Amino acid sequence: MVCARRFGIVFAVASALNLVIPGLSRTGMYLPVLAALVVVIVGFSQLPSRHGMLWAGITYAAGLLALAAFLLPGAAVDSPSTVSTATTIASATIASLLVAFGHRRELPVIATVAMLPVIAIAAIATAPFGRVAFVVLAIVGGWAGMACAGIWLARSERGAELGRQRLRQGFAEERRSTEAEAELRYGARMMHDTVLATLTLIAHQGRGVDAAALRAQAAADSALLAQLRAGGAGEGGEGQAVAAAGGSLDESASESEHGNGGGSERGTGSGSGSGSQASIGAAPSLADPWAGVDAWCTTHAFTVDWHGDRVFDAAPAPREALVRAVAECLENVRRHSGEQRAEVTVSRHEAAVRAVVTDSGVGFERKRVPPGRLGIAQSVEARMRAAGGSARIFSSPGRGTTVLLEVPR
Repeated sequence: MVCARRFGIVFAVASALNLVIPGLSRTGMYLPVLAALVVVIVGFSQLPSRHGMLWAGITYAAGLLALAAFLLPGAAVDSPSTVSTATTIASATIASLLVAFGHRRELPVIATVAMLPVIAIAAIATAPFGRVAFVVLAIVGGWAGMACAGIWLARSERGAELGRQRLRQGFAEERRSTEAEAELRYGARMMHDTVLATLTLIAHQGRGVDAAALRAQAAADSALLAQLRAGGAGEGGEGQAVAAAGGSLDESASESEHGNGGGSERGTGSGSGSGSQASIGAAPSLADPWAGVDAWCTTHAFTVDWHGDRVFDAAPAPREALVRAVAECLENVRRHSGEQRAEVTVSRHEAAVRAVVTDSGVGFERKRVPPGRLGIAQSVEARMRAAGGSARIFSSPGRGTTVLLEVPR
């Protein structure tokens, strides 16, 4: 419909100009033709509307009237410009309507039936000038060309729509795959930060955690597994899953690569094995997001020197991801750096919140961390990426470790 409208309006305007410009003094003689062309232009402009088919009929009738107006006394086709105008109206202007019917199988029948009156009127109108054969040939060629253009455009539109459908299906499949992968990664992080950590603590006779806390942690892990099996929280909702599990005094035990992220080396980063990670219970509150970390420090006799603004405003998912990543880093400091103290600096910026975890422990080499370890890869780096943030780890043997965490506000 849109292409038919544009073609028709262009040819109608060209026909009117071709009639008026060569002989302005005779414009009055062809006012009926020009009036009919105005109706044609209006009709084409309405084609994409809800009543497009009705307007197509009106436009066709107006085109026939424009040709018939050349039969009126004083408006005869008696010059090359009038012959050209009549031919353009008959072969191109009216024929542009065929483009709107390119999707219909009966287009050849429609074109043939609609073309016959046009040929008859145009032949009669141009007979005095002796150009009937040329006009008829131009009409047949013009209508055939417009019909082919309509068919081609309709097929192209169908092909484009099929392409869009395939793209939508591809995007939907990719989205489902991404969501499934995100759920698997979330499950891996939660398993690492909770159940695997608890089992590791039990295997080491619960060193550093009293029996009551260990029992509470095991109960919370059991409830968390039930929550996950029932289709619990996904990424960005980790706090809800833990809260539904009843929270935990000691959320996980993580065998980390180093203090902030070691392997066989020890330092400050976020590890990927299992040791007892800082528990933050439910999602960190806006009033004091670090309350769970403080409780963990008390339980494990660990000291954190805080700098900057402990209270910060951010969306729930980024805030929770930042607090949990810092908790993982502190747990790795406790287990692998040889230190019982770390520094945490929290700073707020216009578009982000940044936390820096630093220890003066033994450090490690990031490239020596096995790729299959979960602490750095999932509990810190992947967690930050999922929240729209980033994690950078700076460490070397004997020089401690610094982890820079950043999430959007």
